[in-house]
Amino acid sequence: MLTPRHCREWSCIVALLGLLLVPPVGRGAQDSNSLFASPSQFLDTVKQDYEDLYLSPGRLLPLGVAFGAGAIMANTDTDRKIQDWHHEHVRTDGGDQVSKIAKVFGEGQYLIPISVAAALFGDRLSPDTGTSLIGTWGERATRAYLTGGPAVLLTQWATGGSRPTEGASHWRPFQDDNGVSGHAFIGAVPFLTAGRMCEENPLARYLLYAASALPALSRINDDAHYTSQAFLGWFLAWEATGAIAQTDRSDRHVSLAPLMTGDTYGLALCVRW
Repeated sequence: MLTPRHCREWSCIVALLGLLLVPPVGRGAQDSNSLFASPSQFLDTVKQDYEDLYLSPGRLLPLGVAFGAGAIMANTDTDRKIQDWHHEHVRTDGGDQVSKIAKVFGEGQYLIPISVAAALFGDRLSPDTGTSLIGTWGERATRAYLTGGPAVLLTQWATGGSRPTEGASHWRPFQDDNGVSGHAFIGAVPFLTAGRMCEENPLARYLLYAASALPALSRINDDAHYTSQAFLGWFLAWEATGAIAQTDRSDRHVSLAPLMTGDTYGLALCVRW
């Protein structure tokens, strides 16, 4: 039976798919740098995102290790010990206030529409070039939600963990739906996406990576999720945003290719437009 929370989550996904098929106002097909210039181009890119996340051995192995570690934490008393230690030695009134703010970043009804809006209309902020950092960020965050979201929803049910206020974190497949934190996933995507865009600024990149953990930590602080559940939600965001970055790197418009003509050889600079 679908709960109100599940209805909100699926409504966000349906609305997201609907918006992506609507051509942005004032944008034409000549905006070739935009994934939303045509639905077919967008779908081809998302297909590649899925392949990079779900079919790449380089990602399946870390996901397997992460869920293996999560299973050990959840099915022993590790999660409960960490939860008790946090409340005894870490939790403070100031931390509770920070947690309230961090929790907002994990609300899908806010963050998903913001990402879609940035993807659809962000490029209008740079009419001369047709692209902008906001538009690129929104595009990549949107793709991360579409690519990683199904995995989050599936593993929430498949693990079947409960919240700290409801019982143990032990996995009971399809008996509950809190084994992976959706807040941690949704809240991490915007920061991780921005961090992966800061390739030439390591300080900004790592600060954004650190900030991506705040929504997950807020769930632990508020007794909404165990540590394993928050970690798995964050890790799925890490892998999803990594898959999007991998797709973009493999689809660059400028590349080098070997060149051989007669007795001459070297490298050719290839530019696609």
